[in-house]
Amino acid sequence: MATKTTISWEEFLASGNEGQRWEWIDGEIAHMTPVNFRHEMILWRLMTYLVDYCRSHTDWICVPSNAVFTMSSGNWRSPDMSVFKKGRLANGAIPETRAEFAPDVAFEVLSPGNSPSYIQRKRKDYRESGVVQVWIDPEKRFIEVVYPDRPLEYVQAGEFLTIAGLPEFALDVRSLFTF
Repeated sequence: MATKTTISWEEFLASGNEGQRWEWIDGEIAHMTPVNFRHEMILWRLMTYLVDYCRSHTDWICVPSNAVFTMSSGNWRSPDMSVFKKGRLANGAIPETRAEFAPDVAFEVLSPGNSPSYIQRKRKDYRESGVVQVWIDPEKRFIEVVYPDRPLEYVQAGEFLTIAGLPEFALDVRSLFTF
């Protein structure tokens, strides 16, 4: 279902404050809850791995949480980390505003402030847009991988996270949770 109300990029940028994160969801600005220190440590470790992965797999690009992607619903989402094929960029150019496509893989670190309804709406947006979802749970120390077309997969500390479609991707899950 397409978003009924539109907003310009400039209006979107003006709707938040420095240091704040927000998304455009179902015709409304949705401010995201602040994250905690552990969330940022996990994200930093994930980012380090993804940057190294993309350096050695140059047909893939990773971007952090301030990058905005357009879902098939018309919603604008900002995953904690995202990976997409470089070939999806129009004429190979990095967008100046938002990506007019959804990422191939969205990584999300669960935060205490994430409500169940917020998570479900985001999961639905990703699924309908064909995004592989990687949900990292700092409390339970496991990862849930949600594919748009196959069963859920669960990975925990002591195992390696692999993602179908990302060649040679093998992240030691323990490395995300060991500080």
